[in-house]
Amino acid sequence: MAGRKQVMDMRSETGGVSQKESDEQQRNWTAQQWKKKAADSLANYDPTRAKLNFEVVRGGVVQPIDTSKSIAQKMAENLAARGIRDPNSNADGKRKYRTLAKFIFGGNRERMHELAFGTQKVDLTKGADNSGITRCQEIEDWARDVYNFMAKRYGEDNIISFYVHLDEKNPHIHCTMVPVDIARNRISWRTVFGSTIEAESANMTALHSELVEQVNKKWGLERGSNMEETKARHRSTEEYKRELVSEVCDLETTRQGLLRQIRRAEIKLKGISTMIANLRERKQAIQDEIDEIARQFGQDGCDHAALASRMAALRSELEDVKSKLSLRQQMLEDAERTILAARARLAALKQEHAEIREHLGTDFNYKTTELQKNLLATYNDMVASSWEPVRPTLSEHQQHLLDESGFTHLTDNAAGVINCALLLSLNCIREATAYAESNGGSTVNNAGWGRDKDEDDEQWWRRCIARSAAMMRPGGKKRQRGR
Repeated sequence: MAGRKQVMDMRSETGGVSQKESDEQQRNWTAQQWKKKAADSLANYDPTRAKLNFEVVRGGVVQPIDTSKSIAQKMAENLAARGIRDPNSNADGKRKYRTLAKFIFGGNRERMHELAFGTQKVDLTKGADNSGITRCQEIEDWARDVYNFMAKRYGEDNIISFYVHLDEKNPHIHCTMVPVDIARNRISWRTVFGSTIEAESANMTALHSELVEQVNKKWGLERGSNMEETKARHRSTEEYKRELVSEVCDLETTRQGLLRQIRRAEIKLKGISTMIANLRERKQAIQDEIDEIARQFGQDGCDHAALASRMAALRSELEDVKSKLSLRQQMLEDAERTILAARARLAALKQEHAEIREHLGTDFNYKTTELQKNLLATYNDMVASSWEPVRPTLSEHQQHLLDESGFTHLTDNAAGVINCALLLSLNCIREATAYAESNGGSTVNNAGWGRDKDEDDEQWWRRCIARSAAMMRPGGKKRQRGR
């Protein structure tokens, strides 16, 4: 059937396998961690299908995932048993060599679900109960075939771990292996995968073809487009990095949402605190008046009927104030919990963000891709903000308001403004100036331009966009004013 394509992705690693990554692959999580993962809006783990996960070990044996040793421990024991030194285990801690190849194998979702679950219907809705789903023999046989393929291609001794996940949206394999030069009994990426980018690319192209011919054709999976067909450089790595960039941007979007949530909750908290202070003040004033009336009862010359009436009114108001205080106190606690939860999520995001960025490295293309997405999002917010004062008016001064708010200015050349702002945000001042001038922009003095020490991301992006808009304005063009 058309569209049933295999998936094979590979990336190199110089930093080994962290404990967190090992725990993720082995699903070595406590009940509390599982609960947190299942509730994470950015994840797609299904705890009710976790029991279906498995691993393939030496000899192609299928078994439940063994969590007694981390992947890093397995690698260390594997190398030690063969007398192979890890070149990244230097005392100074510097890691320079690619010592691990991390493969992901899979296929299109429809076919992988058929292999894993047969005709059973898996509910992919977050939080759904799939505890009744069972694992089919076909997925084990397919995984065993992939394992044997890798063992034959690279040597079974070099396979460190081989885990099959059926608890996510698309069943897949994680295979971690060390590239060992058999002749010299040492780790050598260049020997195994190629000494140049071109050689490595050619090896991956050949591996795609071999995988489909030797394994996946049997399982109804076709070969995906290769690097030559797409003209992409090192396609599997490129796809992987694009996915990571997307994850970084998604995390950034979530972070901005959490910051807005915190700001709203803090404003609400301040308002509720003020209301509580006023209610407490009113409660005390009522109580003082009640106490004064109580002292007046029984005294000569007092209108006891009037005092009793006033006392009843005060007690009724006091109960109302107490009820409002109780409600506001609950609102205060809810707001505080919201802030604490959002801040905890922000802290977790920061760690998640950092770990993903480690894999991205300093590749300029991906850095600019991420920046461009953030700049575009900020730009759209600025355009929306500029339009706000105009929307309710629609009077004879509309054009004047549009000009004054910056709406017209920002939308005259959106693509140019963004491109110039991108260069500014990367501190490519000369390039930004040249770009603006080559597009008919104004001459702007950018001496001393740069990010302020205490400036957050959004402030910095806004300044870049504002400066870019000024630079991209046609030379000599003045802002028109209403008469």
